[in-house]
Amino acid sequence: MSLSLFAAGMLLAAPAVPAEATATTATTTPAAEQQLQQVEVAGTRADLRQRETTTAIIYPHADLVRQGDQTLADALKRLPGISVGGASGQGGEISMRGLGQGYTQIMLNGEPVPAGFSLDTVAPDMIERVEILRSATAASSNQAVAGSINIVLKKAAPRGQRTITASATRQGGATSPSLSTQFSTAADSSPLHGQYSLAATVSRQRTEQPNTDDEILTDDSGATIVRRHTLQPKSTRDDKLTLAPRASWTLGKRDTVTWQGFANLRRLAIGNRADEQTLVGDASEFPRFVSDYRARIAMLRSDLEWNHGFASGDQLETRLGASSNRRDTGYDFYGMDAEGMPGVHRHVDAGPAETAVTFTGTWRHPVGAHHALAIGWDASRARRDEDRIETIFDGAGVQTGASNADYSAIVKRLALFAQDEWEISKQFSLYAGLRHERLQTTSRALAGAPTSADALDVRSAVWSPSLQARYALPDKDVLRIALARTYKAPPLAKLVPRRYTIDNNNNPTNPDEQGNPQLRPELAWGLDAAYEHYLGNGALVSVNLYWRRIRDVTQTRLFEEAGVWITAPFNNGNASVHGIELEAKLPLRRLLNRATAPAVDLRANLARNWSRVARVPGPGNTLEEQVPVTANLGADYTLPGSAWTVGGDFHYQGGVAARQSTQLWLGNSPGRKLDLYALRKLDARTQLRLSASNLLHQRERNWQQFRDADGAGASTRRRDTVTPTSAAVRIMLEHQF
Repeated sequence: MSLSLFAAGMLLAAPAVPAEATATTATTTPAAEQQLQQVEVAGTRADLRQRETTTAIIYPHADLVRQGDQTLADALKRLPGISVGGASGQGGEISMRGLGQGYTQIMLNGEPVPAGFSLDTVAPDMIERVEILRSATAASSNQAVAGSINIVLKKAAPRGQRTITASATRQGGATSPSLSTQFSTAADSSPLHGQYSLAATVSRQRTEQPNTDDEILTDDSGATIVRRHTLQPKSTRDDKLTLAPRASWTLGKRDTVTWQGFANLRRLAIGNRADEQTLVGDASEFPRFVSDYRARIAMLRSDLEWNHGFASGDQLETRLGASSNRRDTGYDFYGMDAEGMPGVHRHVDAGPAETAVTFTGTWRHPVGAHHALAIGWDASRARRDEDRIETIFDGAGVQTGASNADYSAIVKRLALFAQDEWEISKQFSLYAGLRHERLQTTSRALAGAPTSADALDVRSAVWSPSLQARYALPDKDVLRIALARTYKAPPLAKLVPRRYTIDNNNNPTNPDEQGNPQLRPELAWGLDAAYEHYLGNGALVSVNLYWRRIRDVTQTRLFEEAGVWITAPFNNGNASVHGIELEAKLPLRRLLNRATAPAVDLRANLARNWSRVARVPGPGNTLEEQVPVTANLGADYTLPGSAWTVGGDFHYQGGVAARQSTQLWLGNSPGRKLDLYALRKLDARTQLRLSASNLLHQRERNWQQFRDADGAGASTRRRDTVTPTSAAVRIMLEHQF
């Protein structure tokens, strides 16, 4: 086995990588896509997974839409080792190994998504497949400490086929409609052959959340000093339009050009009300208030890819991309006393915007039938500009103050990589890669910022080797091992020192937030080992062990400045993470190979995660918000002699109890969700899907506890926020023309 030298190229860009992880994982070139589809027709996905050298697990479109989920996050939560934050049906942060906050890399068509991108903007109907990459490879970005999730949009339906899907969801007394469509066509004129497709989704979501907030302050003897109960109903209106056009041209016999666009236009309105009941002690500054947040969000992305094949069998793949994510927001806060008399009106206009350009390329050189080398580059430049104008009025409407703060941050990145993949024998294959990545971060305060937030330039570089090996046992079971060095770069929003202020009741459990321009990247070594037992006909049982060692881990620091409590990120030494993941897929009829066996497909997975931050005293010194355990148990059953298929899934996600420091704890309650569905094929082109999700409708509770043990005034402050949830019923009708 040999490692090739690097090839270089540089252009200003945002985080981006080719969609392929290795030469044998699912690539995004048109020829490779066709080949992959042919393999999937001939064999099962388990068979394909069995032959892969790298740890890529592919979940196709059918698995993602099986339950009729309203958001992609709800579909992903059933995959092994995946956890989701937020309320059911409303999207949320996606995590692998219980680690979100940038530890899990989310990619769209092989490129990391920009900051502020929300997965709930992508409907499950628009997705061709999801790839879970447990360990990093040189060709993909190494900003994947916990792993990567690559979401691949639908490429093209069969020529001339048109599909339309209409749905309506009823939850909490509100109805949310959605309409999706996809169509494709082709031009056969010579010499330019082209294929064109468009996927589009328009949706309107309405939610009502009757939240409550309880705050209690006790002294060292346990006597209650302050106790408040606050009703905080929240209403959300979210209108989205998502477009994913694609065009592909064949130029001669060896060149293909592909353009992939993505646009998400969104109008978001969030209304909050508060009615505080002071049971003991003093009321807060504004016992009653109303707030309104409005945002117009436009995310645009364009990728142009050129693939050229040489007579020698070599292949050059290049991609030029650009993205823009702009958000125009308006916010009004009306603070009132306990009698409802106006006290203050704060109006804020803000306009954070991120723009990015990417340039990536890979040269692939085959060395025989079972050996391939690749070298390439990955360059990027991303810029975030943020302005905030605040105007303050008193209860009579007279202006009493104003402020203006503008910030800017730029991240430049250049990575060079080489990789070698070699099938040494039918039993043993090996992948080796090396990636060198350089980062330059510049943060500047343009106006209205404190002097501590002046210009700051930080440079860093990291070498990231990766090694993966696969060994097939005589009974076709597979052993895998992977070693990789990864990192987590601070997001631009965490580098900008803008202060996000709390309008009412600032305290240790309800602090302001601000960024830290001096944040350094986190570096990690990771080891994965897996045993996969294949039973044939798509059935498998697997166990995966993992370990991570993280340097310069990012924690949240709570401090008081001029009587105001503030949180900010900072680097805090080392942390270790380890865990185990179990997975089972058992299609009984195919497994037993008997026509009389029940047509039941069983699936289950379980993940247990542990972590420890060295500089935080135990117990509870885990990484912030790491989910300790996830579990899923599901089944699908095709009724004999019927066009109906029914099934369901039970999902469990363990509660969090983490210690940020000697004084502050935070956590949330465990979650249990039961989802059921029924699918009826009305004819060869039409099917009806009924689903019911979150049938247990548990309350979600988040809490924080701060212990001030200094001097004679020692006290404990605890805050609990409870969000009731409700079941959702959805009906979907899909028709192909």
